[in-house]
Parts: sequence; C-alpha cells; structure tokens
Amino acid sequence: MDLEILAAQLRRHTDDLSLYGGLLINVLSAALPPDLVQVRRESKWKARLAGRREPAVLGVSVTLGQRRFELDRVEFGAPPTTKVCHQSGGVVMSTSVLPADAWCRELAGALAQLAGTNQAALEALTRLTQ
Repeated sequence: MDLEILAAQLRRHTDDLSLYGGLLINVLSAALPPDLVQVRRESKWKARLAGRREPAVLGVSVTLGQRRFELDRVEFGAPPTTKVCHQSGGVVMSTSVLPADAWCRELAGALAQLAGTNQAALEALTRLTQ
C-alpha cells in the first residue's frame, strides 16, 4: 500500500470535517473495532435551527495504540485543528498540534502499520485509496 496515496486521500478531506467524519465512520468504523473511532457531532437542536437535517460532525478521533489522532473544530464552518495525543493507560501524556499534512501522514502511517497485522483494516484502507 502506498503511504503517500493514503495520506493524500486523508488530507483531501481535512477541510470538510463533516465529509471527513463521514469518511471515517463509513470506511474505518466498518473495519476497526468501534472503540478505536469516536465521532463528536453538534446537537440535533442546533443543526435544525441552522437549517440542517442532520447534525454536523464537529470532531473525529482515531485511537491507535498509544496515539489518538484528533480532528476537531469549535463549530460548524470553523477551520479544523489537528492534534496527536500520546497516551498511556487512557491518560494523555502529551498533545501535539500538527499541520494537516503532517497529521495525515502520521495517521496514514499508523493505519498502514495496523493494516500490516489486521486484514479488515487492510481492506478498509484499500477501499479508501481506490
């Protein structure tokens, strides 16, 4: 699997967090155990007041080993921030705010490493890069 293609596909979706959240839900959640992927959405009430039928995705996090990759924004339409948290036993030891390109590369590398040992993850990543 070409790591640069995977990183490019991930990077392509970082500006539209709702689309990116949907991508993670549909592709990664189907392959990875549900406890690895978490999605944070705005409230239904707030979405309806804004004229949206479905609540927008405000944040997505993927936990792989001792790292948690977070893509988050304060509200719908706000630019996303990308962070990598290093944790041990569920306790965050450090957090690094990264540019989207670096975040995508790190996430792609961690997912590719997982795909090396997990057939379902490999299939999900194959679908992502097609």
